[in-house]
Amino acid sequence: MTKPININILLLSLVLLFLGACEKDYSYTLPPKAPPKVSQQTSSLEAYYTNTAPGTINAAYWKTTNYLNVNTKDMSTNLLYGEGALNLTKTFAGLLDFNKGGDAKLSLKAAYDADYLYILAEWYDSTVNLSQHSWMYNGKTDPLKSTEPASGWTSQRNSDKLAFAFEIAGAAGTAGTFSTVGCQASCHGSGSSAVMTPTSGSVDIWNWSLATSSPLGYAHDMNASVSGFVYDAGNPLATRNSTGATNRSGPAYEWDGTSQSVTLPNGSTTLLDPSYYLLNKTPMIGNAANGATLYNVTAGCYNCHGVNGSGGSDGATNSIAENKKSRAAFKESMDNIGDMAGYWGVLTAAEKDDLITFMRGTSGSPGYYLNTPATGSSSADITVVTNVTPIQVTNAMFPQTNKHQKYQVLVKRKLKTNNADDVQFNLLTNKNYTFGVALMDDDGKNHIGSAKETLIFK
Repeated sequence: MTKPININILLLSLVLLFLGACEKDYSYTLPPKAPPKVSQQTSSLEAYYTNTAPGTINAAYWKTTNYLNVNTKDMSTNLLYGEGALNLTKTFAGLLDFNKGGDAKLSLKAAYDADYLYILAEWYDSTVNLSQHSWMYNGKTDPLKSTEPASGWTSQRNSDKLAFAFEIAGAAGTAGTFSTVGCQASCHGSGSSAVMTPTSGSVDIWNWSLATSSPLGYAHDMNASVSGFVYDAGNPLATRNSTGATNRSGPAYEWDGTSQSVTLPNGSTTLLDPSYYLLNKTPMIGNAANGATLYNVTAGCYNCHGVNGSGGSDGATNSIAENKKSRAAFKESMDNIGDMAGYWGVLTAAEKDDLITFMRGTSGSPGYYLNTPATGSSSADITVVTNVTPIQVTNAMFPQTNKHQKYQVLVKRKLKTNNADDVQFNLLTNKNYTFGVALMDDDGKNHIGSAKETLIFK
């Protein structure tokens, strides 16, 4: 006789069998982690909102945000400066000259927060040019201006620059409107008379210069209108260091010997090298022409150091580093060199000043002196952070090697400054803004870049 089946055991067996059959369907596996965001190339400059201000070049935001690779083209070429301005146009042939013909590979990234717009520009330039319109005495001739003499005072050397152009209102020129042709709407003329002034309306120009704005942590804030191309209201970042209105008039000031410590807009401090930058100044005394005669004839300095300090048995004296000493320190160091007694020691006080001024000229005296802008003024609207400073340059003489091989410049500006001479980014009414971008390599007139791009606030 068959034993009766225990109903409880049967039910339990069925449940276990059911669970076993459905185990695969009910097992839970954690989903894979979302991959990190990878930067994507875009056809416009996309600015994404962020709660964390990306105020440094190495901020995490810049590692994953999208980027615009700018197709750089010749924008202005074959332009020369006026009389007395020599060797200032090293981008004369545009792309063929920029970075010795190498591709600049200009890349732009952008971001914004509740108050500010941030634009990070990166491009390749193997040399660093730190001075602008330096005063040279008996300097080099310009192969592009071969008939113009370089004797006496001339203005030479130029800096590397980055510029952005945005429309303020109704800008138009002979080439068209800003909305159709970009920054070409504000350019006209040719040769040394080429100017950046539209025939109507106005354009906001953000001009970063390694020589005249970067050392203070800013970009020049400028505007172009039918009235001309001028600095925004407030103290300009740099003023021409000149005794007159021409490029041959000579320097008015030299370094006074006091520390050139500067507090940058981000709160950090830097020490400006007087070889390149003039902030704390005193009048330049001495007659360079008399100094040239003393050096090359009367005192016989050329016997050991070459004509105009170009080099001899005891080496050159025309290094840019000659500006590192104040006039008083220069005299003291010369007084302490024993074998200079027959040359330096016999000179009068006035002759010593003449000789020093001449030597300042052969090394290149700063062509501009810097001005710290007043906080809150329109001229102080645009702050910058960059990866290249004088201490990050490898060679002591021009041209200097950029050991980074490329520039990184982070530009920061308020979305709305409420200044009439600025573009206002009003995101409630407009999220798309046409702009132009330009690069200059040891130049200020000729440049490469793109006349028309679009900034989109996402």
